[in-house]
Amino acid sequence: MTHGQKRRSGRAVLAGTVRTLGRAGAARGRATATAAVLRRTAYGLATLALVAGSTTALAGSANALDAGARPTLKTVRSLPFTGHGDEYGNGDGGRGTVRGNAAVSAACNGGNPISAPQWYTLGKQPTGSLRVVVDGVWYPRGIDQFPTGSAVVDHWSGEVLACTGQTLPRASRPVDVVGFTTVPYGYSPYSPFDLVTTIVPAASAPPANDEVIDAQPVPALPFTSRVDTSLADADGPDLIDYEHCLLSAINPVKAGTVWYRYRPAKTGPAPVVSVSPSTNWTAGNTDAGVGLRAGILELRPDGSTRLVTNGDPWDCDTPVRLTKGKTYLIGVAYTWDEYSDSVPLTGGPIDVSVTAR
Repeated sequence: MTHGQKRRSGRAVLAGTVRTLGRAGAARGRATATAAVLRRTAYGLATLALVAGSTTALAGSANALDAGARPTLKTVRSLPFTGHGDEYGNGDGGRGTVRGNAAVSAACNGGNPISAPQWYTLGKQPTGSLRVVVDGVWYPRGIDQFPTGSAVVDHWSGEVLACTGQTLPRASRPVDVVGFTTVPYGYSPYSPFDLVTTIVPAASAPPANDEVIDAQPVPALPFTSRVDTSLADADGPDLIDYEHCLLSAINPVKAGTVWYRYRPAKTGPAPVVSVSPSTNWTAGNTDAGVGLRAGILELRPDGSTRLVTNGDPWDCDTPVRLTKGKTYLIGVAYTWDEYSDSVPLTGGPIDVSVTAR
C-alpha cells in the first residue's frame, strides 16, 4: 500500500469513528431529553393527582363537617320543649330531609317551599296528644312577627299528621316535629330573628274552674291547686288596675284564666296568692313565668264584680283588705303586652297557692 492509500484509509477509519461516536452521542442526547420529558410529565401527573386528591379530600371534609354540624333531626328527651333557630336555618334543631321538607311544604304551606326548618324527633316511642306552637319574632319582640308554621310527621312513614294550629290526638307511632318560616327571609330593619318552636303535651279539655260561675272553692288556708290552663279562655273581668298599677302596658291582654271562690274568716289583709308554671311551658314567652298574675274581685249579691283596690288607687304595693263574710273571686291568668311581647303559649300546667299573711 502506497503512502497515499494509507492516508486515505486512515481518514476513512477516522470518519467512521466520528460518525459512530456522533450517532452514539445523539442517541444519548435523545435519551437524556426523553428522560427529562418523562420526568417532567411524571412530576406534572403526580402534582395533578395530588391537587385533585386534596380537592376531593377537602370537599369530603367540608361535606362531613356540614353533615356533622346539622343533623337531620334533634332528639327531644322530655316535654315541654322549646327550641330556637334563626332566619338562615341555623339552630338547635335538624335540617330535615329533602323528602320530609317537601311533604310538609305540600301539606302545610300550600305547596310553597318551607324556609329555615328546625326538625325535632320525640324518640322511638308513641306519644300522647301534642300541641306545637311556632313563633317568629324580631327584637324588640312582639312588634313584628315573621310568618311561621309547624307540622307533626309520622317518624317512620313520613306522613304529615298535623299542620299549623292543629292539636295532634294521641299518636300510636313515634313522631317528628318541624317549625319553619312560611316565606324566605328578606331584608328587614328588625334583627336578630328568632324562630321559637314550643312542643307541649295537649290538654284533653278545659279545666273545671275555667268560667267564673264554676270557681273552685277555697275551703281553708293554706290552699294549693294544680291546674292545666292550656284550653282555658279569657273569661271574666281584668285582674289588674292597668290605669294605676301598670301604666307601661300599651296593649294589655290576658288568657288562660281560672277562678277560685274565697270567703275570709276574719277581716284583714288579703291572703298571698302565688302562681308559677308547673313545667317550663312559659320558656318561649318574653316574660316567661312572670306573666302569670292573680287578682282579687269582690262578688256582689247581684252577681257583678269589683276589682279590690286600696283606698288610694295609686297604692299598688300595700295588700288590699278583705271583709269577713263577703265572697271574693281570685282570678289567675297569663297576661302580656301584645305590643311588645311574644307569647307562643298562653296556658299550661300551673301551681296556685293561697296562704294567710
